[in-house]
Amino acid sequence: METQDSVKHFLDTSVARSLLLSSQFYKQYLLSKFNDKPLYISNYVIMEMKRSYLLNIISFYFVLHLDTINNIGDALALWSNRFKQSELKAIIQLTSQLFSTHRLDFSSYQDKEKALKILGIYIKRFELLLRKKYDNTGQDRTNCARAVIPLKVELNNIAEGLKKFADDFSDVDNCRGQCNIDKFLLERCRSEVETYIKQASQLPKNNQTRGFINIANNLREILSQGGTACSCKRCGQIGDAVIALDTPASMQLEHIDNSFDYLCPAINQPHYKHPSENQVVMDMENVTS
Repeated sequence: METQDSVKHFLDTSVARSLLLSSQFYKQYLLSKFNDKPLYISNYVIMEMKRSYLLNIISFYFVLHLDTINNIGDALALWSNRFKQSELKAIIQLTSQLFSTHRLDFSSYQDKEKALKILGIYIKRFELLLRKKYDNTGQDRTNCARAVIPLKVELNNIAEGLKKFADDFSDVDNCRGQCNIDKFLLERCRSEVETYIKQASQLPKNNQTRGFINIANNLREILSQGGTACSCKRCGQIGDAVIALDTPASMQLEHIDNSFDYLCPAINQPHYKHPSENQVVMDMENVTS
């Protein structure tokens, strides 16, 4: 029987992101569960972090970079009208911490240029930290082309490097033409995909099962339509399934999302569900009150 000390921890995107971006209290909670052991991710998890977080920061950089935008406050106002709530929340959290730390004036035109440089440095450091903080399994059976697109930023011309990365990352036709997501799902993992679909058809749809059922419905479309149904957009809708299927069987998948409660047992993948940041904070407040 495997002891806790021998467990190898593979992080899904939500846990990897929380260890970088959540409150210090929640970071410490998560780290306490890993006993100072190495933490593993894959190229595919790196891709999801870039897609769900880094690309949004770069998008905000170019909103702030617009000639018609005079200050940080105007950029945030425009951002709030153009992007969905989850993206807005992430950027507001980042800017409030990052720019306030540097004592920038949100209404100052002069501080706009300072903010652009600070943001560019942050993006470069975050991408480097993402690659250095965790051990890479070296396994990505989807051969995701977006995952390996480099971010090269020179501080004397930040915008050019960010634009190059964003353009290449957003070229989904080219990236899809290089990946093997169709073979991964339709050939290598077909029986597991069929298991997910069958399991989902037998579950009631509620808050606990909704995410898994939505993933299974997308997988059903892929089985029905074949490789043409596999796209970078569709891949974003089934990302948890891809991660579960591609996690090394010798590792424990660490997650927060409910979907893995169904994705992992169905394929005998070891996993552990962590409470959300809100749950941990509320539990602590209940203890101390």
